[in-house]
Amino acid sequence: MEEIRGQNTYQIELFERLRRSVSLKKAEECFGCIIKPAFWWIIDKPNPKTKEIEDLLKQSYHSIKKIFTDKSGECLNTLAETLKKSAEHKKLLSFDCMEDFHGFVFPIAQGDKIYGYIGACYSRKEISSEALQIFPAFADTIVKEVQKEIELSKLYETLRPRAIALSTVHTVHRLISSTLDLGELLPRIARLSLQIMRAQRCSVKLVDSKRKLLLPKVTVDLRAKKIRLKKVKVGMWAPGKAFKYGRPVRARDYLATPLIDEDIIGVITLYDKIDKKPFTAFDQEIMSTMAEQAVIAIKNAQLYKEQERLTMGTIKALAKVLDTRAPGTYVPRVSSVKIAQCIGQEQMMDADSLKSLEYASVLHDAGEVFVPKAVLAKPTKLTGKEYKMVKAHPAAGVEIIKHIKALKGVTPIIMYHHENYDGSGYPKGLKKDQIPLGARIMAVVSAFESMISKKPYRAAKSISEAVMEVSRNSGTQFDPKVVDSFLNVMRRKDIKDAVKRDQRESNYIR
Repeated sequence: MEEIRGQNTYQIELFERLRRSVSLKKAEECFGCIIKPAFWWIIDKPNPKTKEIEDLLKQSYHSIKKIFTDKSGECLNTLAETLKKSAEHKKLLSFDCMEDFHGFVFPIAQGDKIYGYIGACYSRKEISSEALQIFPAFADTIVKEVQKEIELSKLYETLRPRAIALSTVHTVHRLISSTLDLGELLPRIARLSLQIMRAQRCSVKLVDSKRKLLLPKVTVDLRAKKIRLKKVKVGMWAPGKAFKYGRPVRARDYLATPLIDEDIIGVITLYDKIDKKPFTAFDQEIMSTMAEQAVIAIKNAQLYKEQERLTMGTIKALAKVLDTRAPGTYVPRVSSVKIAQCIGQEQMMDADSLKSLEYASVLHDAGEVFVPKAVLAKPTKLTGKEYKMVKAHPAAGVEIIKHIKALKGVTPIIMYHHENYDGSGYPKGLKKDQIPLGARIMAVVSAFESMISKKPYRAAKSISEAVMEVSRNSGTQFDPKVVDSFLNVMRRKDIKDAVKRDQRESNYIR
């Protein structure tokens, strides 16, 4: 059945191209000067009946109706018989038409297969044997030219999706290396799918295996009328079926492709091509290649996110241990983490550096776990020996985390966040740009956090007092550029509200 459909498609395309062929029109004009025919025609059926021949001739030339007479039936029978003989012998044959008219038939063939005929009739001049010998060479060349065009077109259509697939592999590979943030990755995959397929809508759904649902994570919709994101049960609709059966599901106006790793983790579904054409087997092949690469990127992002959760869990556990030794001395706040992140963004830090800053915001004083509890809670001024113990805590904090690979970028922040911009800090007396940017930011944030916290040896400052104190120490204790960013951040209402909320929850200031 598939073979027959392919032959019919080939035959239709062959005759469409022949009718548009400039070379064939020129050949007709050339031979028309010799044989003076009334009509040239093309019959696109291998075995037409007499009635079909008449209909085809009338469709080709409406004016032919005017010269059909009572003897036309006899003429059409003669033409039908000539077509049959021409197909049998696979060569050009001439015939005599009614009232001393003449004509000829040339079969269009490829191998043993006859597809149709080119011919001329109603020529008042008898067609010479020389003309009958020359025309087949011309016509055969033209037919072969058209057949080559079709072959090249088919070759292009075969190679095009593979070229796009190779390009897709390269593009998605860049996606993999450019981000491990699932929130950034999925929209990129959706937009890339739309561009490649020239579709109007793309939805990426990931599976919730416990509830047997596909949850919509991102949809990019270029249509004027948007569709609300929906959960899809496994086995329902195109995405659910693609997930259930582990293979693409395609119809005219949608293509659902499963994301298959060891298990199926989700489905990419495309809807409605911009040019209104149906999704094809080639589209399916391209999207399968796309999905193979996309699933690697998604799994990497999911693993990275899980690693982040584990890392943050470890950090919070260490912070909790620290707080149990000296309650109220160190309590990590959401607002402090947020302030550090916002300053980092103003300072144009990259994603990895921002993540290290986030971790350091929670863990920057972890080394205090090695400082005696009595020293941390002492209400009076520290002795020289006690102060030396406190100054050792950055290095002790680094010792705690140095074997955790994910915290490699955190160590310089923890080690140097007590360095002062003018070189008067510890542990090494670094100054200005010798101090890592993350440590300069943490110096400001940790000092602000400390000032608004109640300590055994002093009362807490108000937010405005602490902000003024940070500003006053710009250029000495703190990097002026970091202080400027800090002041910008502290003008934000959402940040002020977060600090006040943390103060109330932590019972710092009422």
